[in-house]
Amino acid sequence: MASKLSVIGNSEIRKDAAGKAQGIAQYTADLPLENTAIGTMVRSPYHHARILSVDLGNALRQPDVLAVLTAADVPGSKTIGLVPDQPALAVGEVRHIGEPVVLIAARNQSAAQKAAQLIRIDYEVLPAVLDPIAALAADAPKVHPGGNLLSQFNVDSGNLDEGFATADVIFEETFSVQRQAPAYMEPENSLAEYHTDGSLTVWVSSQEPYVDRVSIAAVLGIPIEKLRVRSSVVGGAFGGKEDSSIAILAALAAWKMHHNVRIVNNRRESFNAHPKRHPAQITLKIGAKKDGTLVALDGKVWTNTGAYASYGPAVGSLLTEMVTGPYHIPNVNIETKVVYTHSPYSGAMRGFGSPQAHFAIESAMDMLAKKLNMDPVELRRKNLLKQGDFLPTRVVLNETALGLAPILDRAAEARTRLQQIKAAPGRVSGVGLALAMQSMGLGAKITDTSTNRLEWLPDGRVLIHLGAPDLGQGLITVAEQITAEALGLPFDRVITAPLDTDDIPNGAATCASRMTYLVGNAMLSGAETLKKELIYYASNLLNVFVEEISYEKGMVRLPNGDQFPASEFASRAADQGAPLQVQANFTFPYPAGTTPQHLPIGMPHVKYVFAAQVVRVEIDPELGTVEVTDVEAIHDLGRVINRSTAEGQIEGGVVMGLGYALMEDMSLKNNGKWVDSFTEYLLPTSKDIPAHINIQMLEYPEYDGPYGAKGLAEICLVPTAPAVANAVDNAIGVRVQHLPITPEKLTAVE
Repeated sequence: MASKLSVIGNSEIRKDAAGKAQGIAQYTADLPLENTAIGTMVRSPYHHARILSVDLGNALRQPDVLAVLTAADVPGSKTIGLVPDQPALAVGEVRHIGEPVVLIAARNQSAAQKAAQLIRIDYEVLPAVLDPIAALAADAPKVHPGGNLLSQFNVDSGNLDEGFATADVIFEETFSVQRQAPAYMEPENSLAEYHTDGSLTVWVSSQEPYVDRVSIAAVLGIPIEKLRVRSSVVGGAFGGKEDSSIAILAALAAWKMHHNVRIVNNRRESFNAHPKRHPAQITLKIGAKKDGTLVALDGKVWTNTGAYASYGPAVGSLLTEMVTGPYHIPNVNIETKVVYTHSPYSGAMRGFGSPQAHFAIESAMDMLAKKLNMDPVELRRKNLLKQGDFLPTRVVLNETALGLAPILDRAAEARTRLQQIKAAPGRVSGVGLALAMQSMGLGAKITDTSTNRLEWLPDGRVLIHLGAPDLGQGLITVAEQITAEALGLPFDRVITAPLDTDDIPNGAATCASRMTYLVGNAMLSGAETLKKELIYYASNLLNVFVEEISYEKGMVRLPNGDQFPASEFASRAADQGAPLQVQANFTFPYPAGTTPQHLPIGMPHVKYVFAAQVVRVEIDPELGTVEVTDVEAIHDLGRVINRSTAEGQIEGGVVMGLGYALMEDMSLKNNGKWVDSFTEYLLPTSKDIPAHINIQMLEYPEYDGPYGAKGLAEICLVPTAPAVANAVDNAIGVRVQHLPITPEKLTAVE
């Protein structure tokens, strides 16, 4: 099939590339709108406190202050979220540092900030709990009246006791991972325009504009028809922009004042008050035979979801599915507890629980191999999942796993190659590898449909009305390439309209490693229907039977050999006020006959992607500094749609994974505050990127994927941290089980 493809697989240049490179692309904060107020928040300085009184008087008397709002001014629903536990503005008490209490709108930023300083809030500081295990103690302070256990997930298969009884070796260790910030370049922001007819237009930097629309309407208590949400250029998301709170507050201020409002978070606000990757503690007990056959796994997981649920339950459920990694283990029991604390809330972030799970299982595989005196590659190979295997969720793995063994073979070859490189003087080198699997889709029992629209333009081009936002990862380009291929058009003959909820159908939230699969299949379906619409119109116009007309590469062909460009008919249809357009739909499949039904909503997942990464490090044994010199990233994409975009995704994921492994940590400082700036929260820079990142992209097609394509975005970072940990242990014999891997941990005297 590859030889017949003309657009798929090419490194087509994204149509938004020039605007971004030249700095002229308009993000939400750049959009010009006259007579716009500036919104800012007064936020909680405490982990946990009761609000005794709020004095707004001095702030209200300030020149240029237009409104000062509290929870009492919220006309509709007081709470937001997938689990509606998070107040738009604090009600009665605050549950984390940075929680918004008062919303101020003023004519300019300086007036808003001065008013914020004049607001007096009296608090009664209350005991706080920040650790999830401590939060489950009977005498722990309650984050919410119902208790601190938000949700619990259990997955089991086989017979755990019998499995351990047959084991020759039992391994038990605990691993933990830290709080990671999305650290996108563009902080959270929104722009709300009030119209004299009582309607609102809200511009968002968001992964889920249609969810934003519903949430805003609920908080304002208005019909959804009065609300228009538009998606601007998005400056990175990584899961953190599956959060509607800033859009809600901008809309609230605009609605209450009958005035335009813009809110742009500063970086400290972004750190303290928006979703992070869940910190987690994972204890694994693994039973194995002497030959390395895994026979049992008992996993206990505690995740810290912070003060509010956000997407915590969904992350917890997926993490539970990922604990066994890409390995067949017949007897399994996994218990995950998602726990409230008085920490900044955690939510969706790239990988959605899989990075946490894989740091544990892939570290454990190397540790177990050492205990068994086995090569870590051979231990993995012996237990590798294959088509037909049952997962602990009782899902039967399909042909999506065919690429897993070749991935491991290539990883083994890369390891051998990297082991031949000598360390620099005064340094010690090591090589480690890790495998990974990542689910695609939102999970069973969740309706997941992408609805879009395709339209022939009068000039013969095709316009995609894409109802899912491009976050910078290149979704628009992928949709355009798939559509162009399906219609036999050059890439430049397919364009995409800006996302606007008034004009474009709901294409679904951009998340869960499924958009190439979901939107791509929608485009394929829509393209076939669009061809039929063109042929049907031509049939009526030319008085020729439909069966006698064919379509090929933008041309309508007649039985006598005559042919006409699509523009001939599209322009006539447009002149008649009835442009040729069709819905482009696809629903993520969870076949009833093969999808287990015994698990909670969102479980199980039924489609997966696989990868391996091999990392070489050089360590200064005296200083404990770690330099990653080489990364070999081996990923099965099913089918490469845009080669350069895929390479960029993988490279970016590797760098994010290196930050997770070695430096990023939104920890609690000695003063009781959280790390909340890039002065203290260290990110990899260009100087930290390995000199050699080699990418191997395999193509083992997903049978029902668009041209065989699978997901990619999330798995790019999943194996990185455990591969680094395994390389460090290989170099100096120090096993770090608690991320990040810092010089202090490598030089500590036990």
